[in-house]
Amino acid sequence: MTSERKKGHFTFHTCAVLFMASAVLELLSITSEAPLFGTIRGGITAGIYHLFYVALFLALGIGLWSATRWGYTLVYVTTAVYTLDKLQLVLSREALQEFVKIQMIGFESQLQMQGINEALIVQAIAMMAAVVILCWWGFALYTYWRRDYFKKDGF
Repeated sequence: MTSERKKGHFTFHTCAVLFMASAVLELLSITSEAPLFGTIRGGITAGIYHLFYVALFLALGIGLWSATRWGYTLVYVTTAVYTLDKLQLVLSREALQEFVKIQMIGFESQLQMQGINEALIVQAIAMMAAVVILCWWGFALYTYWRRDYFKKDGF
């Protein structure tokens, strides 16, 4: 008895698990402030922001695991949303600098001893955001190449 799996099965199932784990981590940070639209948001706005990502990552995980047509589409929707979110973070330098200052509270002396300043951290975050955006688009491209994985009932 042989089980024939479509190409991409392992990759999409692994990604599904990781997206569901991301939803859990996002849920754990629901009270954390978030840089959004040029300022640091807290309270209900940050909570809604985190809940939005919880729902998005959870839905994406389920869609990838079950190889649904809407899961295929959601890859591109999530890629676009995440790209816009990270671009707004990088383009609003003042909010990013404020966010870094808040995160560095209590660690200023250790960072200064290591020669690490706020500008270096802001630059590193901007570069990481660019790399993550490229990874999202790489995953979207892989999803397109493996679109046969999602074909069910004439899709």
